[in-house]
Amino acid sequence: MLTVVRRGTANAKDWQGDYVTATPDPHQIGPCDLKWLTDTEDTSKGEVLVRSAQVTAPADSDVLDSDTIQIPGITGEFVIDGAVRISPNGFTGWSTGKRFKIAKDGPNGIRR
Repeated sequence: MLTVVRRGTANAKDWQGDYVTATPDPHQIGPCDLKWLTDTEDTSKGEVLVRSAQVTAPADSDVLDSDTIQIPGITGEFVIDGAVRISPNGFTGWSTGKRFKIAKDGPNGIRR
């Protein structure tokens, strides 16, 4: 199970037209298949872990390109690197679910 953290937009306004603080709205998706693609260390600017993974989540998972992902047992948040896609089989139309890549490679833990 992965935790999806969705933050409101910085320019969101309430019913009175006042700006609303972008507060996190976490929820869980899963069970998910997680395949690590990169787990190295970049020493060009100090010791920075570089991690990326491919996630396959159930097709009905509520996840957007702008969300961040928390993995149990790993400190920090991963960003979604690219787009969240459903890629059905061209012959059968069956899909394994939503696929997206997550990444973390900055000193603050979030890549962007």
